[in-house]
Amino acid sequence: MPPPKDGKWWPQRSAPTRKCTAVEMDTARREEVHNRDVKLPFHDVQLGVVCQEGCYPDKKGHVNQDCFVFEPSFGGDDTQLLLGVFDGHGGGGEACAQIASTIFPKKLEALRKDRVRNKLEVHGDRSAAVPTDPAVTAFGKAFVDSNETVVRELGDVSRSSGTTAVVAHIIGDMLHLGNVGDSRAILGVADTREEEEGKKAGGSSASDDVWAVVEVTHDQTCFRADERERMRRDAADPVMFATLGMILGEVAMSDDFGEETIEAADDPPRVFRSGESFPGCAFTRSLGDTIGKKLGVSPDPEMLTYQLDTSVRCLIIASDGVFEFMENEEVLAIAEKHWGDPSAACDEIVAVAYQHWATEDTRSDDVTCIVAYFTPLAGAVPPTAPVAVPTMATMNWKKVRTTIRASAIKNRPALRFANAVLAKAAIELRRRRGSLAMEELFPDFDFKKVSELRRLVSLKSGMKLLSVDPSAAGK
Repeated sequence: MPPPKDGKWWPQRSAPTRKCTAVEMDTARREEVHNRDVKLPFHDVQLGVVCQEGCYPDKKGHVNQDCFVFEPSFGGDDTQLLLGVFDGHGGGGEACAQIASTIFPKKLEALRKDRVRNKLEVHGDRSAAVPTDPAVTAFGKAFVDSNETVVRELGDVSRSSGTTAVVAHIIGDMLHLGNVGDSRAILGVADTREEEEGKKAGGSSASDDVWAVVEVTHDQTCFRADERERMRRDAADPVMFATLGMILGEVAMSDDFGEETIEAADDPPRVFRSGESFPGCAFTRSLGDTIGKKLGVSPDPEMLTYQLDTSVRCLIIASDGVFEFMENEEVLAIAEKHWGDPSAACDEIVAVAYQHWATEDTRSDDVTCIVAYFTPLAGAVPPTAPVAVPTMATMNWKKVRTTIRASAIKNRPALRFANAVLAKAAIELRRRRGSLAMEELFPDFDFKKVSELRRLVSLKSGMKLLSVDPSAAGK
């Protein structure tokens, strides 16, 4: 991480010396942690981090606004591990993320030590009770206090600048997560019943598992009706939610924003002061963003505790530079492929995310990814319920849908047409067969080479997948 300068106590990055003219990744403009081994009481952990600066050909001197926290033996305790991703935004976004990522571990450690005086509950290992109210926990207060530090240090700069924060605090085998904003954490979990059966048959290992995604954070965006309701309740000033198309009068005002999907990110609902065209933030919680705070944008985290049992294979924490165009399953598949080499997993996840940005946009956001692999040791608890592994039909349907939508994302009328064709095909097949037998619906689709098909850049190419007559399916 770059050192402090200009009398400021937080790190600051220097501006790039060359201007990019196309979306290209400059690996000299990144920070990383290469394959670190950490031993926890019930797991061996392998860790890697890549924090890659984005590329804005039309923006002079863009500096990476992502930061991360990586602290093994947190607080001097070998049973603890602290990991986090902070994604800054706005003109002072880099400073917001640098301040928050630097101060958060210090705040958390101090609050945990002074919990009695501060009348705070703390998260602990498997023997400790899990606090139920984030507002009275040291973990939750660390987010709020970090927000106050960002605002105090930056003053007016933080009016329309801020940062997300997703932090994982592992104590023993207990994963405690706090999140504000739209950075994300997911787990890769294996069906250990199949693994045990494989071992009895003389084979199988963790690398042979089929991993499923377990979402352990939920993006806090205006797509969420519960967050919009909370903001209306908490706002000091009148608040409204609208897309830019609604603000510009291109689309009728409505609160029906539908699902949060990759293509919907083209024009997501945002937070505005009622009757105004500011601040326009697309998230509902953050650190900083003092204008947004009057409208209900909150620094209070959503929190979750998850016990890392013998089925957990990896934890991935990443900024929305990864998840803007990548589904959770695509990210996890890369991590699964590189089992045992977290740095290689981070490298590929970042590279693929950059490739998506280059294909779908004229720029690339900053991209940060942490991958932690877990190998259970003696004493690790077995899973309490079987892992819900998606069926092949479900996975294949998602691949076809994602490919076609990615092809049409730059053409909104074409996208609506593609969605309509997909919906009609799905309804027809469900009516006749009661399931989504995608191999029959799309016999020419090579599901094993979907990564190549994702590079399609025109609806015409994507729609070739739909050239088969649905009535011929099943004959």
